[in-house]
Formats: sequence, structure tokens, C-alpha cells
Amino acid sequence: MKLHHLHLTGIGPFAGTVQIDLAALGASGMFLLEGPTGSGKSTILDAIVYALYGQVAGSVSSGDRIRSQFAPPTEASVVDLVFETASGIYRVRRRPEFHRPKLRGTGTTKEQAKAVLWRIGSPQLIQDVIADTAGGGGGVEAIATRIDEVGREIQRAVGLTREQFTQTVLLPQNEFARFLRAGTGERQAVLQRVFGTETYAAVEKQLEEMRKQARREVDAAQQTLGTALARFTEAAALQEEPVGVLEEHAAALRLDPLAALAEEHLAAVTARAEEAGGAAEQAGIAEQAARTAAESATTARKRIDRRRELDALAERLSTQKPALETARTALQRDETARPVVEVLRRRDAATAKAATAVEALAQLASTTAPQQRTVVDLLEEEDAATQLVAAADDATAAAGTLQDLVELEAALPARTQKLTERREQLTAAMPALAVLTEQLEARPARRTAEVTARDAARKDALALGDARLALRTAEERQQAAAAAAAQQKQVETAREQVAATLRTAQERAAREAELRRRRFAGIAAELAVDLEAGEACPVCGALEHPHPAGAAEDAVGPEQVEAAEEERRAAEAAHSRAEQEHALAGQELARLRDAAGELTPETATTAVDAAKAQVETARTAEKQAAALEEALTAFDQETERLTRGKETDALGVERERTAIEETARALEADRTRVAEARGEDDSIAARRRGHLDRARAATTLREALRVRADAEQRAGELAEEAETALTASGLATAEVARAAVLAAEERERLQKLVQARAVDESRLADALAEEGIAEAEATEEAREQAEAVVVATGEKLTAARAASQEAAGIAARLRGIAERAAAARAALGTASEQVRTISEDAGITVRVADLATGRSSDGERVQLSTYVLMWRLDAVIEAANVRLALFSGSDLELLRDTGARGARKTGLDLLVLDRRTDQVRVPETLSGGETFFVSLALALGLADIVMGEAGGVQMETLFIDEGFGSLDPETLETVVREIGRLAESGRVIGIVSHVGDMKAQIAEQIHVRRGADARSTLTVTA
Repeated sequence: MKLHHLHLTGIGPFAGTVQIDLAALGASGMFLLEGPTGSGKSTILDAIVYALYGQVAGSVSSGDRIRSQFAPPTEASVVDLVFETASGIYRVRRRPEFHRPKLRGTGTTKEQAKAVLWRIGSPQLIQDVIADTAGGGGGVEAIATRIDEVGREIQRAVGLTREQFTQTVLLPQNEFARFLRAGTGERQAVLQRVFGTETYAAVEKQLEEMRKQARREVDAAQQTLGTALARFTEAAALQEEPVGVLEEHAAALRLDPLAALAEEHLAAVTARAEEAGGAAEQAGIAEQAARTAAESATTARKRIDRRRELDALAERLSTQKPALETARTALQRDETARPVVEVLRRRDAATAKAATAVEALAQLASTTAPQQRTVVDLLEEEDAATQLVAAADDATAAAGTLQDLVELEAALPARTQKLTERREQLTAAMPALAVLTEQLEARPARRTAEVTARDAARKDALALGDARLALRTAEERQQAAAAAAAQQKQVETAREQVAATLRTAQERAAREAELRRRRFAGIAAELAVDLEAGEACPVCGALEHPHPAGAAEDAVGPEQVEAAEEERRAAEAAHSRAEQEHALAGQELARLRDAAGELTPETATTAVDAAKAQVETARTAEKQAAALEEALTAFDQETERLTRGKETDALGVERERTAIEETARALEADRTRVAEARGEDDSIAARRRGHLDRARAATTLREALRVRADAEQRAGELAEEAETALTASGLATAEVARAAVLAAEERERLQKLVQARAVDESRLADALAEEGIAEAEATEEAREQAEAVVVATGEKLTAARAASQEAAGIAARLRGIAERAAAARAALGTASEQVRTISEDAGITVRVADLATGRSSDGERVQLSTYVLMWRLDAVIEAANVRLALFSGSDLELLRDTGARGARKTGLDLLVLDRRTDQVRVPETLSGGETFFVSLALALGLADIVMGEAGGVQMETLFIDEGFGSLDPETLETVVREIGRLAESGRVIGIVSHVGDMKAQIAEQIHVRRGADARSTLTVTA
């Protein structure tokens, strides 16, 4: 991957637009991004990462800081990057989320983040694309316009995730040093994130779950086996001893012996059930034979009883025969007379009804004549009915024509009153309309005054943004000034600590030198202690020792010298730490003074107070502008309401005037029409009532006339029908017919007597036709003999039934035991096979899971994910040591700690072999310079491996952020020279540093400076 061009607008401390031609800067292979601490150097790197991944570089940095606090609130911030990968040339443009003022009213509205990715068809188009801020043009293709689509396309083109990118292309400030000193867990998390080995951890987790599940399944299967065995022993009704043997086989998982023994017990139970079934079948046959004999005896006794009952019935029927004949004759006469009597009754009723109708018509004519004489006279006409119908129709028609006029006449007074009221209301509405017109004519002048006041308040409120920015800047400088004052004391304390530790180190070095001198002086006495006559002196070789040296009073032992050496080293280490702390405190003081802008705490406080006053003034103006805007909006709404009211009222007045005129014309026309229709009557309603009364009188008389005619006709028809019926019945007179009709109770009694006689005769005939009845002997002696046979056969059946039931119960119980035992045996076999299968499968799963999760007794007890990362870390260390040998002059070498400490996550710790002392050191003991170039070598090695793991991704651009200030001049030169070798291999190296010596060694530079207003500017030297 190669970076071509970076364009920033409103990003971080850069309020305006920044253009960086990264291709031109990297022409020599190396460039320097320099500037004071806090000036905004890291913002350039954040912008590159944000353009590619939508997030900033640091692992704990917030993406909110990408937008500049100095950017105008109405304008968007933009990051625009042109880059090239093996798959093509691309341009990505991102706009972070921000809040802008609302176009109407107060408050803000959120503008969502946006992103667009283009593909550039040819390298020749790069400059044209850079000049085209919109991103279009020939040869440029927009391939993604949504944030998620842009992210996927860029990761596919670059080939690295954000974590991999920041570990291999962009080495952020302090990030790679943290990786060197990280604990096992933190380093494992970094390696897992960079190499994407989460899959192995997921596999471990899945295998662990599978192991637990396998154990649960084995336990469940064994529990199922135990339950199945208990059910089998219960179903088979086994005794305690055989049950114990079966349980021992099941507990030891001796499945084959368990199955064989269960089969033996099942066969024994089945045999007992079959034997009991045979005995029950024989007892059933004996019971059936006894039942047949008992039923035959009972049938013979019942036939004798039945024949005796039939003989008694025949005798009773013979005695009742004369009374039956008398009943049948009376019923026959009643049947003949009843229809005749009914006809006579209807004839008499019709005759009475006809007489009533004649009287009713005469009475109606008498009462109607005084009011409707002409209608009553129609009764004397030959076709009176027709004349009455015609008279009723004519009167009804005449009344119908007057219905509408009746309603019209009744409504005339109310309509006249309503017309008068409407004319009065129209007259009263005219003054209000005139007043409303005058109010509207005066409102434009009032609105002009309110607009002028609002615009003046808005102008004063525009200074709020600048005032807030000035206040924020003043507060930051105030904090920095106060912190600088406190930091000055820390610097002085650190300086005193440096002096004190230097004195201590010098004193302990002098003491060590003195002890070594005394030690050397006393070595002769130590050698003399072991001299013996005749043995060669270890110094001169003489066999005689005439004057051996004696021990001095101030002799020193080797332990004292070693202790003094340790004290001297500890003092020197303390002095080194004190110097580092002093240097860091000095750097922090310089940064705070730079941030304070040379202000003292007192002058900074004064500036804050002045800025607060400006903010308050602008905020007051802003509130006043909002209030005036709301008042103006309300004024306009009121004007609009009044205008609509005037238009509505004027239109209503005109419409009402026209409606009144139309109503007056219609009212006069209706008055004329009513007067013509009234004629000589008092009113149309009275005229209509006269017509309706005539129609009702004619209709009533016509109905009474029809009723009389119908009644007379019906009476004549029934008189003829009665005479005919009486003649046909053979009854002499009506009185004879009425006497022959029986009362209802007597008729019902005689009918029941006849019906009972018929039933008894039929029952007697059917019974004598039954099998064996006619032949049965109905004597008392035969009845007694049959009863004795019934008792004897009944006793035998009872005994046979009891024996059969007992045998059937025994057989059913044993058959149930056999069936339950067979079912339980099948379940036991299924459970055994399940235990066998699950145990075999679970054994494999548990062994694999234990191996992957570090629980196996085989191997090094290392988790799979850790093992993979150990393999990756070895490759990283090997690549890092190549550069570390050049950086340190082969004095230092990285090692992976392979010590076994009993934890499953070991193997990822780092050690440093110091070849100067042949000692293995932990990273925490490295000095600041050693930490930097060891971390740098480790980071470069990690970059090489990650790019190789990512399919050989070529990263032609590399940034190294800070850390060079901890190197001495000689080491700095070595590190820069080695970085230069990386550039010679085709990479472009961007070094981010504020170290002055770097400026003299690197020609191409980006200079970042922060002004007094806290805004940063950028210049390029190429």
C-alpha cells in the first residue's frame, strides 16, 4: 500500500484546509513530521487511519476528537485520502458527524457522518482527482457511498484490519513500547487481534462445551441405564439377590453379562405366565358347560310359568265379551252423530252473525247522516258499494292535492320572522368589518420595527461562537499556566533528586573502590592460609615459605565487595531513573508553558474573566434574538389570522345580502299561491279536513255494507249444508243427533276398553305360538320339579365361575408381569446400547477437548489458541532480532520465555538476552533508549509477519510516532541509518518526532506549529 495525497479541512487543531503531497515527500524514501509536543503531529496519523477505517489511530483515543473545535459550526469537516494498493488506485472522502445550528429557530441539528470511495482508473488522473474536490470526472468511478460499504471495500483493497494496520503501517506513540512490556494476557489479546486467531479461541470454547456436553450425555446415559434396570427388576418381580447381581453388572458397565442374565430372568417369567394361561383356559371350559346346564333348567321353568299365565288370560277374556259388544255399538253411533252436530252448530252461529251485521249497518247510517247526508243516501242506490268506493277515492285525491299547500301555509309566519331577523343581523355586521380593515392597514409599519430589532439582536449574537472559543482557549491556557506553576516545583524536586542520587551513587562507587583496594591488599594473606611446607606456592611456585603474609586488620572479604557492588548498581539505577524523571518533568513543563502561551496564572485568570464576560453578552443577545424571532412569528401569525377573518367576513356579508333577496322573492311567491288555493275556506288545512272526513265516511259505510252481505250469504250456505248432513246420517232429527254424541270422558273410557281387549287377544295368540309353550305342562307338580333342577344347576355354575375367575386372575397377573418385563427388557437393551455408543463417542470428544484446552496429561498442557500465538510470536521475535542486532550492535536479543509455570496461558512472555553480561533480563529493566529500539525492532518484525500472514500484503508506507528523544546520539544515528535501509528497500518511512537532531539528518519535512490561539498550521519542506 502507498499513500499519495492527504487533504484535511477542519480536523483536530487545523481549523482550515491542509494539503500534504505524501508521494512527493516520500520520493527520497524518508520524511520527518516534526513539531512541539501537542502541536498536532499525531492528528495527521489519526486522519489517515480515520480516512481508511472511520476511527483514529490510538487504541484508547476517541473518534470525537477528529473534528476541529475551531471549525465553523455550519461547515463540515473533511478527510480526503488518495492511496494505492495492488488492486488499484482509490480515493476515500469521509465527513465526521457534527452538530450545526438550525436554519429556523434556536438549537442545533445533527449532520450524520458520510463516506464515499472512488476507484481511479489511471495514475495519470491522480493530480486531476486531487484538484477536483467533488471527486468526479472521467476515469473515476464511485464504488461505495455508504459507510459500511466503504469500510468493506477498503479492507478488501488494503488487506488489513484497523488493528493490523496500526501495528504494521502506523506505529502510534507508546503503542509498541506497551506491547513490549505487556503482561501475558494483554500481549495475547494484541496478538490475537492482529493475527485474527479468534477462531482458535472459539474452537477451544466449542470443544470445552462439547466436552461438558459429552460428560453430561454419559452421565445421563448411565442414569437412564440404572432407571431401566430398576424398572426391569420391578416388572419381573425379582428377589433381592438376583437384583444385586444385575446392579453389580450395570455399575461396572459389564453390558454383555447384564444382557444375558436379564434374558434368563425374562424367560422364566414368560414360562410361568404361559402355564397359568393354560390352567385358566380349562377352568373357562368347565364354567361354560355349567352355565349351559343352568340356562336350560331356567328356560324349562319359565315356559311352565308362561303357560299358566296364558290360561288365566283366556278365561278373563271370555267373561268380558258381552260388555265389549255394548261399548262398540255406542262408539259407532257417536262417530256418526258428531259431524252432523258440528254442522248444526256452525249454521246457528252464521245466522246470528248475519242479524248482527244488519243491525250494525243501520246504526252506522243513522249516526253518519247528520254530517254526510249525501254519502248516506248512496246506500239507497242499486250499486251502493260501487258508489261509495268512488266517493271515497274522489275525496282522498282532493285531500292529497292540498297536503303540500297545508305545510307551505303553516310555515309562512316563521319564514317572515326569520327574514326580518337576517336583515337586522346584516346591518349589525357592517361596523365590525370596517374596524378589522383599519387594523390590518396599520400592521405593516409595526412589523418593520420588530424586524429591525430582531436583526440587531442577531448581529450581536453572532459573536457567541468566537466568544466561546476564546473562553475555551483562555481556560485551557489558565489550566496550563496553573499546571506549569505546579510542574515547575516538580522539576525543581526532580533536579534535587538527581543531585541527591548522584551524590549517593558517587559515594557508593568510592566505597566499592576502597573495598576492592583493600580486598586486593588482603589476597596474599588469604593465599598464605593454605600454604604448606613442601607444596608449591600458587603465586611463585617455591616449595619453601619462610615469610607468609599475615592478615591485615582492615581485610575485606569477597561478600563485602559484592554487596558494595550491588549497592553501587542500585544507586546508579536510582540516579538513572531520577534523570529520566527530571527529563520527563522538563518536557512536560515545556509543553505546559507552550500551551499557556507565556501567560502567568494571574494574567490567564484575567483573560478568562474577560472571555466569560464576552460570552455572557453574546448569550444574552442570542436569547433576545430568539425571543424577538418568536414575537415576530406570533405577529405574522396574528396578521394572517386577521386577514383570513376579514376575507371570510366580507364574503359572508355579500353572500348573506344575496340570500336575503332570494328569500324575500320566494316568500312573496308562496303567499300568492296559498291565497289562490284557500278559496272560500278559512284555511287550506280546513278545506283538506273536509275532504278527508267525506272519504272516511264513505269507506266506513262501504265496509259495513260488505260485512252484512258476506254474513247473509254464509248463513244461507250453512243452512243447506246442515240439512244435507242430517239426511245422510240416517238420524231422524237434530235432537236425536245431539243425543247420540258421547261425552269426552265416556268416549275415552270405551275406546280404552276396546283397545285393551284387542291387545290381550293378540298377546294370547302370539304367546301360544312360542316354542315349547303349547307343550308345557301347567300343573303345580311340574312347576316344583323344574324349580329343583334350577337350584341344583345354579349351585354348580357358581362353583365353576369362582374357579374360572381365580385361574384367570392368576393368568392375567402373570401375563402382565411377563409383558411389563419384556418391555422393560427392551428398554434395558436400548439403554445399554446407548451407554455403549455414547461412552465411545464421548471418550474421543473428551480427549480432543482436553488436548485443545490444555488439560491433557500429554504434551506441554498449552491451550490451542496460545500454541498458535506462540508459533506466531516466535516468527515475530526471529524477524525482530535481525533489526535488533543492528540497532544494539548485537548486544541485545529477544527471547520467548519458555519456562513452565503451570499455567495454561504461559509461553507469551518476552525476555531480553544482554550479551554484554550474558544475563537474561525482563523488559522492565531496559533503559529508555534500549526500550525504544527494542520496541521498534519488535514492531517492525511484527509488521513483516503480519503482512506475510495477510497474503504477502506490501506496505510501501510506514510511520513511526515518537520515542527518538530517549536515544543517545550514537544510537540515534544507528537507528536512523537502519530505518534508511528500510527506505532503500522501497518503503517510505515517515518519522514523527520533535527531536532537533532529526532535522539535520532528514531533508524532507512536515512542520507543525501551534499558534497563540491554539490553532495549528502546517508547512512542508521537500
